[in-house]
Amino acid sequence: MSSGQQPPRRVTNVGSLLLTPQENESLFSFLGKKCVTMSSAVVQLYAADRNCMWAKKCSGVACLVKDNPQRSYFLRIFDIKDGKLLWEQELYNNFVYNSPRGYFHTFAGDTCQVALNFANEEEAKKFRKAVTDLLGRRQRKSALRTVLKVPACTILLRHSRTLNSWTHAVSNHHAVINANREDIPRRKRALHC
Repeated sequence: MSSGQQPPRRVTNVGSLLLTPQENESLFSFLGKKCVTMSSAVVQLYAADRNCMWAKKCSGVACLVKDNPQRSYFLRIFDIKDGKLLWEQELYNNFVYNSPRGYFHTFAGDTCQVALNFANEEEAKKFRKAVTDLLGRRQRKSALRTVLKVPACTILLRHSRTLNSWTHAVSNHHAVINANREDIPRRKRALHC
C-alpha cells in the first residue's frame, strides 16, 4: 500500500439496542458468510392487502444487510429464536424509504406496500438514518457513473466550442488579442471516439 492510501474500511455488524449481546451475536451468525448488518432493530412487518389495510405478517429483528456475495443491499427480518430468515427485500434502484411516523416506516416492496413498525423509536431513527445514508451514497455513485459514461469526444467538442466562443467574443472587443491568435495553440477537435 502506498503512502497516502487508507486501508480498506472494515464494516462491523451493528446490533439491536433491545437485544442482549448474546442475542446480537446469534443474529450476526444468521446473516451468512461475508454479510454485514449496518443497522438492526426489533420490528413488526406489515403489508398492505388489496383493501389497502395493513396486515401484520411477522415480528423479528430487521437488518439492513450488505450482502457482499450478491453485491447488493437487503432489508431482512430474522427470527432470532429459530435462526430463520422470515422476510427480505432487496434495495432496488430508485428505492424510496418513507417514515410517516418516527416508529412507522414504509416503502414499496416487490409485490405490495410494506411497513416496518419499530418497537423502539431510537432504533427506528438509527435504522432510517442508515437506510437513507446508504440510498444517498448509491444515488451519488449512480450520478457519478452517469457523468463518467459521457464519451470523451462530447466533452472535448463542448470544450472547444466554449473556447471558440470565448475567443470570438474577446476578439470582437480586443483586436490585439485577435491579431496574436495564431500564436495560441488551438485544441484539436475529436472527430470520433
